[in-house]
Amino acid sequence: MKILDYLTITLFGIWCVSEIVIGLVSLRNRSRDLSEGIDRFSYFIVWFSTVPAIFIAYLTEKHLIFANGFGSFSTLIPLLGYLGCSVMLFGITIRLVAVATLKRQFTVKVSIIEKHEIVDTGIYGIIRHPAYLGHLASLLGIGLILGNWVGLTVLVVLPLAGILYRIHVEERALLRHFGHAYQEYTSRTKKFLPGIW
Repeated sequence: MKILDYLTITLFGIWCVSEIVIGLVSLRNRSRDLSEGIDRFSYFIVWFSTVPAIFIAYLTEKHLIFANGFGSFSTLIPLLGYLGCSVMLFGITIRLVAVATLKRQFTVKVSIIEKHEIVDTGIYGIIRHPAYLGHLASLLGIGLILGNWVGLTVLVVLPLAGILYRIHVEERALLRHFGHAYQEYTSRTKKFLPGIW
């Protein structure tokens, strides 16, 4: 095995463990959930837009149906592999920092918890949805590591659609709960990328 293979396996393992930890943090915080039904299935939509995308991307790289290098970036694979590892590490880090910043307010489902406050410190002072940015960056990294444009497209487009729906649901719930204070927060921050979007 090459260094890139070890790095990829290690990062994928770290990503899986980090998602399990994030799920456990959410379970701990869920007992303080005061909202009912405001998630509008967005958690499941994000989940169902992510897991099949990973499976499809892996299949396009490894399955015999796609033999002869269909969609492969073969000449750029080592470079894209290392770039993908960097992007994936960035994504994992951003997501964990976002969850740590929210502390007891973090839940995997859109929720309003007791004593809910607008968090606008740290990374949330720059962008409103750093956890989703981290999630997408991790998937982009996986797509680059696999080195296949079909898989990369699936890994970005499907989860992005799910996350955009999730953001719509979440921002609606927060606007309803906080009113003008949340509107003011959205006017001075971007969704994903500082100064861009």
